[in-house]
Amino acid sequence: MRVRYRILFLGLVAIAWIAINLPASLVRHLVDPSAATFVAPSGTVWQGASQIISPIGLRGEVQWEITLLRPGVNFALIHQNSFIQGRFEQGMNNHRISLAGQVDTATLSPLLTRYDLFVPGTFDLKSTDLTLGPTGLFMTAPSELQWSGGRTRYILANRRYEALMPPLIAIIGARDSGVLEAKIKISAEETTPLLVLRLRTNGDVYLGVTRGMLRLANYPWSGNEAESDLIFEVERKLTQTST
Repeated sequence: MRVRYRILFLGLVAIAWIAINLPASLVRHLVDPSAATFVAPSGTVWQGASQIISPIGLRGEVQWEITLLRPGVNFALIHQNSFIQGRFEQGMNNHRISLAGQVDTATLSPLLTRYDLFVPGTFDLKSTDLTLGPTGLFMTAPSELQWSGGRTRYILANRRYEALMPPLIAIIGARDSGVLEAKIKISAEETTPLLVLRLRTNGDVYLGVTRGMLRLANYPWSGNEAESDLIFEVERKLTQTST
């Protein structure tokens, strides 16, 4: 009988050791490849790190630690001067995600250059709470993203333009059907946005530009529209690559 208990005890110890030391490479099978690709993971499933590449070409390093007392995953996204801290908590149907930190435009440049935008500075993301469910990604409450401003270059209609932009703030919220919307303003108190961005659930990005934004961007416009009037609207696939 003692031998059986000893064998059972050793078996449980072996199982616990294997579970504790599960390699981080297994995380690849837990993450939907349409959301991100993990490259060269190290550590364990419980605490590890990996290079990560998103479908839109953004990349960096992700570090994670699974917590058991309060079930969930603490993680950090790191790339050069960018650092985003976050937490993921899994539910029965809906999962909670919280984010906060700073993103340097060097991290965003692979995406921005695809749209002929060359933007300096940093983006400060205030504490943001999201819910991921079967029907999409939703925001628990509006959040803010502050851009530091600076000398911006862009190409429009095959012509290059340049402008010294002031700091801008984006008020990020959710519309119907899980559409995320950012209204860009000079200050949070402004009632009319200069620019409207919408990320649709199918991956399309809507862009609405006002006369006031064209003025700030030093773009020549001969019309007499009011500052709040939309001048043009564009919609493109976020994952669309340049040709």
